[in-house]
Amino acid sequence: MRHACIIFLILIVCNVSFAQEKNTKLPIEKQGIETIETPVFKFHPNPVDDELFVVGTHKIKSIEIIDVLGKRVALYQFDKSIIRMNVSDLKNGIYLLKVIDKNNKQEIKKMVVK
Repeated sequence: MRHACIIFLILIVCNVSFAQEKNTKLPIEKQGIETIETPVFKFHPNPVDDELFVVGTHKIKSIEIIDVLGKRVALYQFDKSIIRMNVSDLKNGIYLLKVIDKNNKQEIKKMVVK
């Protein structure tokens, strides 16, 4: 009987301690960040040697190439969805490709020039 009381008491204590746990997970809220449902563009090849092909979901308004220091290396204006660019004048390294489409949606992707 004594062992049964001790086991019962342990179960009650455990149950109380588990019941008092609080759920500390908070819902994730959007904080002014717009999620992109469909990509603005795709490009290939990556890494690139000479010619870069950029394909937009919609017509592309501009393409900006930015180096790793954040300096704009090139800015191109377009009004089409399939673009072939010569990037042979870029030095080897990592760049950011920032594309803005006709709906002013933008997307940034990493590009490697070899």
